[in-house]
Order: sequence, then C-alpha cells, then structure tokens
Amino acid sequence: MIRLIISDIDGTLAPEGATGIHPEYMDVIRALRECGVEFAAASGRQASSIDAIFHEIRDQIYYLADNGAYIQRYGIPARETHMDLQDTKALIADVRSISTCYSLLSTKDGFYTDNGTPEFHHLIFEEYRGKGGVVKDINDYVESCIKLSLYCHNGAREVYDRLYDRWKDKFILSISGAKWVDINDTSSTKGNAVQWIQETLGIGPEETVVFGDNFNDVSMLERSALSYASVLAHPDVKKAARYEVASYEEDGVLRVLKKLLGEIKNEA
Repeated sequence: MIRLIISDIDGTLAPEGATGIHPEYMDVIRALRECGVEFAAASGRQASSIDAIFHEIRDQIYYLADNGAYIQRYGIPARETHMDLQDTKALIADVRSISTCYSLLSTKDGFYTDNGTPEFHHLIFEEYRGKGGVVKDINDYVESCIKLSLYCHNGAREVYDRLYDRWKDKFILSISGAKWVDINDTSSTKGNAVQWIQETLGIGPEETVVFGDNFNDVSMLERSALSYASVLAHPDVKKAARYEVASYEEDGVLRVLKKLLGEIKNEA
C-alpha cells in the first residue's frame, strides 16, 4: 500500500518559477492524508517559496526545501543541514569571478542576494515569492547557509561545468533548472531527505511514490519503487525513473494522484 508521496515542483507540478497549481491538488492531497498517506513537496526552492504554493495545507504535509537541506513537518522545522563556513566563503569568492551569474544564498528563514538587478529581484521576490531580500553582502549570512543557488544567464550547464571539478569534493552541485545551478552540503540531497522521512516513519521504497523532472530529483527517484519522471525530463533523468508522467501543462501528476487515491480507497 502507498504510504508516502513526494513531488518536485518546478518542471513537474508547474512551470519554472510559478506559484500557482491546479486548485484540485489541495483537495486530492487532503483526501490522501485522510487515507493515511503522507505528502511532501520537494524542491530546490527555499521553504517560503514552497509555502507560497502550499500554504493552505502546510500543517498537513512536509516541505523538503533547498534540495532537502531543510525539512519542515506540518509547518514545524524538523531538520536542517548547513554548509561549511569557510568553504562557502571561498565558493562565493570564486563565483563572483563569473560575470554571467547571480548568487542567491538560502537559510531556513529566507533567501538573500547582494545583486540588486531589477530583473533578478523581480524573479526571486515576485515570481518565486520567497521571503528575504537584497543585502549588502551575502557573506554576512554564511553561518546560516543551507544552499547557494546560481542564476546563470547563459544557461546552467556552462557554469556547472566550470565549477564542478573545483568543488565536487566539498559540495554537491546539481542542475536544477535551465538557468539554475544549486550547491549544497554533500549530505543534502532530495534523496537523503526522502530517506530520512522513510526511516522516521518506517516506510519502504515499495510504499513510496516520487515525481521529478531534473537532475536534482534523481536521488529521490532512486528511493522509490514507484518513480515517475516528467515526459519533459532529460533522458538521463528518465532513466532513473520507472514510469513517465504527463507534463504540468496536462496536470499529469494530478491525474496520477487521483488514480492512486481511487486505488487506495478501493483497498480500504
């Protein structure tokens, strides 16, 4: 029987950066919770940006924010993993030499940038709708850092390739969107966050359903026997999943959730 469902957001439930999904998701998730099924929204987004979508049911579900670096259970902080202080300062200095990307530093309470470009401010604080702001120097927030994200004007791959060899032994680097590179502590992955929930609740991979579309989703797809990659996903991501799901344009995940809900009710 299914006991845990986890879904990525950007590229899976909604277009990248969107904060609106089909309202029926909330009703279906509530119905799944009434059947004893846990639900988690897993994202590279900071928790407040996830909350912009799921606020009305935040006290019933998990948030796996910043690629699992911060876990919130029913609206209450449950777990957070910080990045190494000195290594993160060195990373920020390195990234500042790349003129084509902007840095965004996440903490459990919000995300911060020292880039005041109007287009970037609009993207982060009006489209993603997260808490935080533009600050004088993001190094002032390094002690609380759980993730560093890079918005790459010329595409994520170029910046990822430039940084990977230099930083792969210190951090996990992942492409999380067409223009986004996420950098976390080596223990912070969506897969490790899913494993923590599974072990905490005594739930196995065969009782877990996962939906994802990008490289930062692969680790959690591997924690499920019932894994779905979006039809829009990169071929290498699809290889990590057992099934494909229709795109967010067709509310593919919603259709699967409704089907699973029907099956669970029939088993009851």
